[in-house]
Amino acid sequence: MDVGDAALLDDASEDLRDNIAYRGGALERVMFTLPFAMSMTLITFVLLWGARLSPALTVAFICAYICYGWVKGIHSGFAALLVGIPLLHTYKDADWHRLGNDGTLKSPCYDRFFGGAGQVYKANEKPTLVGDDEHTWTSGVDGKLKRGLTDKFNDIIHVCVIPTYKEPLGTLRKTVGTLATQTCAKERLIVVLATESRDTEAPAKVGELIDEFGSSLLGLYYTKHVLGAGEAVGKSSNCAWSVRCVKREFVEKRGLAPEQIMLTVCDADTYFDSQFMDCLAYNHVQNPKPYNTTYQAAETFFPNIWNVPILIRIKAVIDSVGFLGQLASPFSHPFPFAIYSQSLRTSIECGGWDVDIIPEDWHHYLKCWFKKDGDYRVVPIFMVMGNDAIEERSWNEAIKARYIQAKRHAWGAIDLSYIVMNYLERRDKVSFTRMMKLYVHAAEHHISWTLFWFTCMLGGLCSTWANPVLETYPFGIGLRSLTVVAFFPMTFACWAIIISEFYIRLFVIHDREHFECNVAPMWWQLVSQVQWMLMPLADMIFGSFAGLEAQFHMAIKPTMKYEVSAKLAKKSGLPPTASGAAAPNPKQPAAEPSMYTALTSGESPRHLDGRANTAFSNAY
Repeated sequence: MDVGDAALLDDASEDLRDNIAYRGGALERVMFTLPFAMSMTLITFVLLWGARLSPALTVAFICAYICYGWVKGIHSGFAALLVGIPLLHTYKDADWHRLGNDGTLKSPCYDRFFGGAGQVYKANEKPTLVGDDEHTWTSGVDGKLKRGLTDKFNDIIHVCVIPTYKEPLGTLRKTVGTLATQTCAKERLIVVLATESRDTEAPAKVGELIDEFGSSLLGLYYTKHVLGAGEAVGKSSNCAWSVRCVKREFVEKRGLAPEQIMLTVCDADTYFDSQFMDCLAYNHVQNPKPYNTTYQAAETFFPNIWNVPILIRIKAVIDSVGFLGQLASPFSHPFPFAIYSQSLRTSIECGGWDVDIIPEDWHHYLKCWFKKDGDYRVVPIFMVMGNDAIEERSWNEAIKARYIQAKRHAWGAIDLSYIVMNYLERRDKVSFTRMMKLYVHAAEHHISWTLFWFTCMLGGLCSTWANPVLETYPFGIGLRSLTVVAFFPMTFACWAIIISEFYIRLFVIHDREHFECNVAPMWWQLVSQVQWMLMPLADMIFGSFAGLEAQFHMAIKPTMKYEVSAKLAKKSGLPPTASGAAAPNPKQPAAEPSMYTALTSGESPRHLDGRANTAFSNAY
């Protein structure tokens, strides 16, 4: 089906434009070289000149860094196992639609995620909200002031922006299908496919999706991004254009309040829990600082975990469990990754997405952090998201594609320069201490990414070659033997990750649509744990080598070509009904009389299906 102009949003807001992050100044250019300089200085110290300069310092550094590695691994693994998994169960078992409509029920959200305010809605108490006078809005639907849990919860409109470029229709069908089964899909969810003008097949794909899922959603649209001068190809510039179109259409033309629109940005292969949007709205309306927050779900790469090469699988497991541990631990500093949400008001106040960026998730968070003078944070949403791990037709192609993806992720080190440059502009509003904490957290990720394999795998060997005295130093043990002993506690981290992975797959996401993570027989799942012997190789290829190449490229020429991660097209697991709509979610509550019913003269709520969009236009 050719959707023509009916579903196309091509009129963009005049603000939120011309957002260029990097201006090309001399200091900025120097800062681009810093990650590579730091990495190479430490790597050569470990492998070569450190042993000649100071054997004692070399031994101390190598052993300390190995200990740092297993402390981080144990911390993430056990945080995921002991804190993250119970929270996944709590969030999965909660009835978020009911919670949002009954303020006397106990909130499953933990106090520390909302700072000193504590739980806002407590059992058998009248619902109140810290800062409620500021956290209100006049609805663009019924013109009434929204205050309190239920009013706000039922007034939130979700807009899910899905940047896509030549993604297979089967992949998009699965993603939109999981959105169509959201518990609030018909009432409050609008999907916007952010396509590129270069993708000439996109309108036809959008038409297919509208035919299949349009009646299950409040609206299904698409935008067509034309690459402009100074823009980088990729998710960030596409998001920038799409969000400008969303603001123009739904705020400036149709009168919705920015406060009542929640933006969710995801990849084209994202498989949502059916309650995610309601959970997000509930967390948002009880947040004392809702416009100083990015919300992050627990992203995993489990859906196709048994279809990918073993090197990709082991890295996917570590990333999935490790990310859950970062979200769950009170001692970590989580950054958003790939799938994240925030209020449209936040996006407007922070100037939207920058258009010259490759890894947009961290960068957009950093931009918001500085625009809010450091008073900004990530609040976890402990619901499992699924993204496909890199899958190709052959192992060689898959390994190459995963390496390109790792290199693109490593390009985020360029934001170390962004932190410094923004601090210099706003040092009167952001303290040096706060900025340095942010810089250290970001630098730790990117520098440790490249350094760990060289230090742990080659440090003891190469240092003893450079200076034979290290064969017996210190205490007659020898550096190589000492590194083996120091590395031993890493097994505890591995066991925590293994147990967490098995438990999540077998007991948390076993019934999720499109998650094929338990298709392998149990005997094979157990035998395949020999994959952990290949962890150093996976870390070398997708960690150290990819990170170093990205940093070197950044130092000599700070531009990068965006390459879409390879994914194989598969059949959708959501069969359409006879009417062409997605099969209904059995957990989805029956439609209730709502603001839309009242606006349509007593009829059942009508939808913005992207073909005519007349109901929403008439209602507003």
